[in-house]
Amino acid sequence: MIDMIFDKKTYIPEKGVWVSTVAWNYNIGLDRSSETMVFKGDEEGIEDYTDFYMESHGHTYSKDTLTRAHKRIVAGIEDGTIELEEVD
Repeated sequence: MIDMIFDKKTYIPEKGVWVSTVAWNYNIGLDRSSETMVFKGDEEGIEDYTDFYMESHGHTYSKDTLTRAHKRIVAGIEDGTIELEEVD
């Protein structure tokens, strides 16, 4: 059975993006089952599933590790250390 193991989303209103970290019990891409992606959206949700940033977490299933990665990426976007592709 295919299951989502982890799902955390954070909206960053100043940037108009959602940060989404997920982990599945199967490969969702080349040699990874967990990743963080950034999508355009508003307070009501994601509007465009074109990713503006992506970071693979390989086959990480630890909720603590994924939560730390999610928070690090959110903080990096907020403080500008992680630059996003152009968000229109």
